[in-house]
Amino acid sequence: MIYTIYIQNKSDRIRFAADVQKILSLFTEYIPGQRQGLYKVDIGIKAEVTQKELAKIDSLIERRGYQCSKRGSLRE
Repeated sequence: MIYTIYIQNKSDRIRFAADVQKILSLFTEYIPGQRQGLYKVDIGIKAEVTQKELAKIDSLIERRGYQCSKRGSLRE
């Protein structure tokens, strides 16, 4: 599943990415480009997540009031 989270302020984006990294056990950072309909952004995180980690990330997005679009499906 791919989450695209819209955060206007650059320092807020960096802080959010750091908070997400604290939730995840294993992750890779990258700088994504525009491909496959994704917006060009300055922070990317790839990770295999558990349901518990995903719930924490969803809660973090909701608490901060960010807009989020989701593509794909969860792997079983």
